[in-house]
Amino acid sequence: MKTVSSCLCLTIDADVMALDAIGDFCLGVFNAAVEQSADRPVLRVFLALPENPAAIVTQLENYCQQLAKALSIALPRVSWKILPAQDWGSRWKEHFHPFTLTPGLVIAPTWKEYAARPTEKVIVMDPGMAFGTGHHATTSMAAALLLETVAAGAETVLDVGCGTGILAMAAALFGAGQVLAIDNDPLAVTAARENVARNDLSAKIGISGDNLSSLSGNFHIVIANIVYDVLLDLALDMVRLTAPGGALILSGILAGKQEESIIRHFAALGCIGSDQRRQNEWAALRLHKNFSHAQ
Repeated sequence: MKTVSSCLCLTIDADVMALDAIGDFCLGVFNAAVEQSADRPVLRVFLALPENPAAIVTQLENYCQQLAKALSIALPRVSWKILPAQDWGSRWKEHFHPFTLTPGLVIAPTWKEYAARPTEKVIVMDPGMAFGTGHHATTSMAAALLLETVAAGAETVLDVGCGTGILAMAAALFGAGQVLAIDNDPLAVTAARENVARNDLSAKIGISGDNLSSLSGNFHIVIANIVYDVLLDLALDMVRLTAPGGALILSGILAGKQEESIIRHFAALGCIGSDQRRQNEWAALRLHKNFSHAQ
């Protein structure tokens, strides 16, 4: 067993709106243990001591800056220190238990046995170093809209910014014939490929680090659970790749102004809203591409 001589402890003092997203980021990207204070909006994050702790802190601060801008909240405060020996490398696993992502679909970590009920499908996964355990509201809402759309007969799916591959695997399990999942983060591509293979879905799901702009063809569903600014940046290509009459499922959006802006922006590209979900401060949208906007 590997012995860790010491660990890096990060303390994040943040608006309560940001806690889930920061915790999920730290768990997935840093392979960390995440503990939340019971009486105040503070996270403590523990990970095996890296060669360059300052680089980890900078990466977290950059993410917090992006999140604060997206949520229009005060910038989270990050502090850190080095603690004496303990094996924190797998401590975060204590916080990841089997859970229902959306009715009928359970996410189970590789280190926890789970006996599925007859009405359930199960994704067994290890987040690795990629973002996306499925706990966040944006993922559960996107999954619900995705599975409804697949159940209505959609055969081909493009998952943009796939992270751990959780949405791509959900689509394949619930009946999509072919799924392409892409991400520009090599760590995400690696984690997604391992998770897809672990769930015996490699015949249905392709994983790629290709840029969205380099893709061609049409997909019955294009899904993206990313942040608002990136959804706008990728809008033209996502619409181009959506088959006429197909569905765009977009998540990672704040309810209210961001949601309204996304609806207007995609409407101008020929995609009209057909469903929307809200959970806490987050929203997810299902849009349909008009047949008149064939590419």
